[in-house]
Amino acid sequence: MEEQRLKELWQTYGSEKRFNYSKIKDRLGDNHSIVKFKADEPIVMRGDFPTYIYFIRSGVAIGIRDYEDGSEYDYFQLDETNGSIGLLETLAQKEEIIATITCLTEVTAVRVPSATVYQWIMQDLELLRLSANLLADDLYHRSGSDGLFYQLNGVDRLRYYLVEYYDKQVKSGDELVEIQEIREKIGHKLGMSVRTVGRSLKKLRDNKEIVSIDRKIYVGSNERQRLQKHLIRV
Repeated sequence: MEEQRLKELWQTYGSEKRFNYSKIKDRLGDNHSIVKFKADEPIVMRGDFPTYIYFIRSGVAIGIRDYEDGSEYDYFQLDETNGSIGLLETLAQKEEIIATITCLTEVTAVRVPSATVYQWIMQDLELLRLSANLLADDLYHRSGSDGLFYQLNGVDRLRYYLVEYYDKQVKSGDELVEIQEIREKIGHKLGMSVRTVGRSLKKLRDNKEIVSIDRKIYVGSNERQRLQKHLIRV
């Protein structure tokens, strides 16, 4: 009884978790700036004050953490569906951007003062619920993956990555999702050599856990199920 009641309340109050341009465009009117960035150009730098929130309209950006030894780690990707740069820091009331965000492709974004967006959120129950859903969902996934990821071997790390990539990129009606990251980038994210990534991809291809067409890698719903099935056994 209580389980059903909770599920009904989830439905009542909504489960939307994407805070993107579509959520604030009706509030903007003509009072906003459109900014454009070239590929490889940074949008924000780690340590910057979150003066503005950038809502991506087109293109792809990536979050990069750099370390004292000079190494870099690409650990998330942003586009028009989930691109709200500076929102996390604004909601957390932190004065420093947590990661450098740089452009993988040319990017067009709408720039809005963070104070304006923060005031909208605090004064609008719908936006406040959306923000809570977004942060709770992110925390849930991070809590579940921390520790587990580092116990996985090479091929299972790749399985985990592909499942996560598919779930984030798939859209209604998609039969296949193309994995657009190059092997070197995947290796950086997973702590694997390019050679290990290649061997793992071959194994997954032979097991029919991924689809290879014209040297491009794809994952569909059937492949996603096979990848997840092997991970459950770990």
